[in-house]
Amino acid sequence: MKNSFPTLGVIGGGEHARMLVAPAAALGVDLLIYASDPNDSAAQICNHEIGSYKELSTIRKFAKKCDVITFADEIIPLSIIRAIEADGVVVRPSSAALELSQNKEVLGLKLINDLGPEYKEKTGKVLIERPLDIDYEITVMVARSPHGQATTWAPTMGVEKDGISVMTVTPLPNLSQDLSEQVQKLALEIAKNSGVVGVAAVEIFVKGEEIFINDLEMGPHDLGLWTIEGARTSQFEQHLRAVLDLPLGDPTMTAPIVVVGNLLVGKKKDMYRPYLHLMARTPALKFHQYGNAVSPGHKAGHLTLLGENLEELTHEIEHAIDYISGEIDE
Repeated sequence: MKNSFPTLGVIGGGEHARMLVAPAAALGVDLLIYASDPNDSAAQICNHEIGSYKELSTIRKFAKKCDVITFADEIIPLSIIRAIEADGVVVRPSSAALELSQNKEVLGLKLINDLGPEYKEKTGKVLIERPLDIDYEITVMVARSPHGQATTWAPTMGVEKDGISVMTVTPLPNLSQDLSEQVQKLALEIAKNSGVVGVAAVEIFVKGEEIFINDLEMGPHDLGLWTIEGARTSQFEQHLRAVLDLPLGDPTMTAPIVVVGNLLVGKKKDMYRPYLHLMARTPALKFHQYGNAVSPGHKAGHLTLLGENLEELTHEIEHAIDYISGEIDE
């Protein structure tokens, strides 16, 4: 009997592709990864083929084995995407949507025209560089299917240290319900008007009551990692549902607050032994290792903790990161 489940081809073998593997297995979807190296994060744990992201003949052969093609981590040339679309391959998001997201000037003008004067009055400008005096930056993850069903997750705040992203907090502390609803509605409108299919991240600056759109990035995003444990449907499962045109899942949070810490390699190269201390100290801590080469300064994984007290969650995440990296020892 022929397997009626589709084969989804994923171009890109990094950690975002790796995190598609578990929800794809749960759904019974056959995942086939196109990676550049057999040691790529996703290629280590999933059926894969190896090739260059600029090699049309190889990608064409890969695409023929798939019912739908999507992307994770790497972006291949638009000319190649257009070529496999011309072959009749279903590609989501499409080359037209990807091209629009990569051209800020054209996308900005389209959003202003499509969203109307009311939007322009409230927000002023779109797709601008970071103003010097903003209050904070919001990232809203959104998902949209080919037939137009769309969902958003709670707005997320990224935390940087010395210019490096070290943590995310969801939802934003002290964010009013009105503003939360406003930015999520705006993200949905942007997704619709830009032709998003799958998951995307809308980056927004907030200054008082003013909102400025900074960027639109298509595909799973680092600021959506919290959704794996922190939402009823993660960004990775939702991306699969969206590109396969299945009904979308519930994005509701599973806890009042979710904090994610990015695990950067430090003095310690042993990523396993610290589990003994950290699992005993904080049993609720969730670990995600990417299988990347362990070298100083590189991202090896992330840690997630759910709860009700932001100060306590942040403290435990910071302790775990410092302990794994070797900044502290007990």
